[in-house]
Amino acid sequence: MVCQAATPAVQQAAAPRLLDEQSGPEVLQQLDTIIFDCDGVLWRGSDTITNAVEALHVMRQQGKRLLFVTNNSSKSRAQYVKKFQSLGMQVDSSEIVSSSYTAAAYLSSIGFGQCLQPGKHVLLLGSQGTADELAAAGLQVLDAEQLQLPVLDSVDAMLQMQLDERIGAVVLGWDCLFNYQKLVYASACLRELPGCLCVATNLDHADYIGNDRMMPGTGALVAALQVASGVEPVNVGKGGAWLFPYLLAKFQLQPSRTAVVGDRLDTDIAMGKQGGLVTLLPLTGVTTMQGALSAASSEQPDFIMPSVAALAGLPSS
Repeated sequence: MVCQAATPAVQQAAAPRLLDEQSGPEVLQQLDTIIFDCDGVLWRGSDTITNAVEALHVMRQQGKRLLFVTNNSSKSRAQYVKKFQSLGMQVDSSEIVSSSYTAAAYLSSIGFGQCLQPGKHVLLLGSQGTADELAAAGLQVLDAEQLQLPVLDSVDAMLQMQLDERIGAVVLGWDCLFNYQKLVYASACLRELPGCLCVATNLDHADYIGNDRMMPGTGALVAALQVASGVEPVNVGKGGAWLFPYLLAKFQLQPSRTAVVGDRLDTDIAMGKQGGLVTLLPLTGVTTMQGALSAASSEQPDFIMPSVAALAGLPSS
């Protein structure tokens, strides 16, 4: 299915409009579906954003459809349900689109293991959550940890390294155990195994974790693999070309009545711009007010608000 981007619901002004708890409900009234990022929007780490739980409750009471689309691939949808519950948010797995899930959805959509690369396995550099989603889609998974790769500290060791010819795709997600051995092996698979595909769960360069500290994101790992292999991965997360048409078809979105709420210009806001959605940036995550206002006008959100609470008419502190 080829999906055409819709005309933006909000014409981009010279600068984004600032929302507060008085003006937020006016925008909410015009929406049927709200797509939320999670980290930096609803929570930071194990702490909820002030009045985020209450804001979701208000929106559900008004009959809004809520979707939760995250580039974080560390958890499966089932694990995310538990995360939401632990923070007092009642969310069904059908409302969650994690990049662990979209990696599996993408490979299934192209017939991987069936008509494309029949019988082949996925080499996963990532979390158990991503492994669970791949397996749930009926894909055969080889976790890089299971390969028990030797120390590859010499040319001889690398030349003696044997590749598993069952591998037909490499999926790279958040992997806190990513190392040189994995980089050597995965890049060799992409260079040497015929037709081997490369899929990235996202290209986020870094993530805000509080106290003015950023941690390297999956995009940093993807960059290393791309340089080493010479293969550009398919990005199945926000910021990539594949995700929005998939969401549009799966959820039958009406762009003029749909909004994206996210804290990153290069993923959340970019996806909204791609699809002609209303874009809202809360100042509780990666992007600061200065960062948003200094960005190119084509990259700026339609609205900036102190937090997601403002959209529901609630105080942000």
